[in-house]
Amino acid sequence: MRSTFRSTGPGPAVGPLDRLTLVERLALATRLVHRLVGHVLRAENTDAVERQVAYVRSDVLLSGAFLPMDDVDPEQYDEVTRDCATDMLVHAGPRETGGSLVRRLLGEAPAGEDDGTEPAGLLLDDAERAVLQGWRGGGVLGYFIVTDLVDEHAVLHNLEDDLDYRVFTGRSDIRAVALVPGLPLSGRVLPVGEAWIFAATPAVFTPDMIGGIVHGVVGLLASTPCPAYRNPRTLARARELVADHHRAFRDLFGDVVVEGTAAHVMDCCLRFKDRIGAPAEEFALLGALRDERWLPDDAADPDDAPFALVHHPVKGLRLLDWYAQLRDVHTAPLQDWKPRRLAQVLADPDAPSWVLALLAERHPDHLDALYAAASGRPGFSWARDGADLLRDREPASGRDEPGIVMASSIMGRVAPPGYEMTDVMPTS
Repeated sequence: MRSTFRSTGPGPAVGPLDRLTLVERLALATRLVHRLVGHVLRAENTDAVERQVAYVRSDVLLSGAFLPMDDVDPEQYDEVTRDCATDMLVHAGPRETGGSLVRRLLGEAPAGEDDGTEPAGLLLDDAERAVLQGWRGGGVLGYFIVTDLVDEHAVLHNLEDDLDYRVFTGRSDIRAVALVPGLPLSGRVLPVGEAWIFAATPAVFTPDMIGGIVHGVVGLLASTPCPAYRNPRTLARARELVADHHRAFRDLFGDVVVEGTAAHVMDCCLRFKDRIGAPAEEFALLGALRDERWLPDDAADPDDAPFALVHHPVKGLRLLDWYAQLRDVHTAPLQDWKPRRLAQVLADPDAPSWVLALLAERHPDHLDALYAAASGRPGFSWARDGADLLRDREPASGRDEPGIVMASSIMGRVAPPGYEMTDVMPTS
């Protein structure tokens, strides 16, 4: 992404980066990353950095790691987690809330408590700010395979989005000549025009770990699909599949909602998956749907337990254990407990807005009064304000995200764990 600054005189707009060569832009970007990291690590920020380090080392993040940490040297573990915490404060925000130092410097994140991303005292010139515009989304954090070396940069294939990145060493301590084809890496890369730089020194793995890394990435995409959708081909194919599956769901059950006991709903889910074929090599359903541990044992599940299977033409399939209660919230008469329950749901980011929209469409009797009380907005009108309310409660990055995760084509080029790695990746 490149920022353009318009001039007041005639002729084409000329921005602060337009007269710089690629080498000069890369040097500017590298110095900027150093300045951002140095700002986060200033002495008065020590407590905030330590809180972020504790978060990185918490079970919240470690539970999602697919590489074993038990064998990591304690000193190396300390260095890696501290670097990760610093990187998150600069590019992702405290506890990954989005209020990063970059976003706050651009005026796109509100000021808050001193959480490690306070930009006061950090001054940028026009060229640095133009570079920073391309980093507002945090660049690309992921797992890569080195596929080629060209001049002073390496070509990295991203396992999550199946795209190639032309990456220069940037702030890292790695020399380009050390990035041999077939080498697995993980780290963050930042755009500089059409090129990229490492935001820090990437983690380097041995080639024999590639099988485990690939399988781990596929599992990661099942719960966090956004990275796969950076690839426009993947996004288009996912939308196509979800639309086909939506028609299949309606044909099979005659509606977009199926309700019943846990056993009944799970049986319907399996019938639906049999109908659509669900080729695992092409895509994976969201992990929340596949996790049958969400369902109680039959012995503990009364016959009238209210579960629901719901399908959306874009967002795909969701298994819900609160649909029946939320349907009661939307039906007359309006009782005191109903706005309170709806307020809890509105505050829960895991409750999809499209399910609320579906219920509102089917039960329109007292929407204005219900949502006015639940949202604390007197004069609320569902016809006027409903769509904005539901849109604003969801992160922008996932609003139009298809409910299917595509597997990277790297799967076809990587042998399963235990196989010889010969000829899996190019060696020259």
